[in-house]
Amino acid sequence: MMTLLSTTGWAVMDNFIEALIPIAIVVVLPVLIVWIVMRARQHEVDKKTEILLKAVENGTQVDPSFFESAGPRKKTAKDKLMGYLTAAMVTGIIGLITLVIQILMYSKLGMFTQKNEMLVLPLTLSGIILAVGLAFFVVYFVGKKTYAKELKEE
Repeated sequence: MMTLLSTTGWAVMDNFIEALIPIAIVVVLPVLIVWIVMRARQHEVDKKTEILLKAVENGTQVDPSFFESAGPRKKTAKDKLMGYLTAAMVTGIIGLITLVIQILMYSKLGMFTQKNEMLVLPLTLSGIILAVGLAFFVVYFVGKKTYAKELKEE
């Protein structure tokens, strides 16, 4: 009886730890990232406030542009197009590779000859990823024509 409880207890603990890993990745990690970013921004504001207080105490003039937030810079047309091209390459290659691997695997195992409904989902997902990659390529080439004037100016 004691060995049954001890092995069952470890199995429960093992299952609990296995359940905690996805929770940590899906919940804790994004919360931690947001907290770190917000803490860094708060630290930046605190430093600027400290500098302003020192300047006021000393009676010196402070440049107002120093306190403007240095938010994300505006993306140029070239940056946007390169982002589309990168997304197209990544999703297109991943979709193509997974599709080819699945087709080769299934044909080697003879699964295409059987009526197998389980093949539909992985092949569909690979096809969707490949289609997204092709859509990003289309957006890249259309954007290249659309932003031709802005690209010439840069």
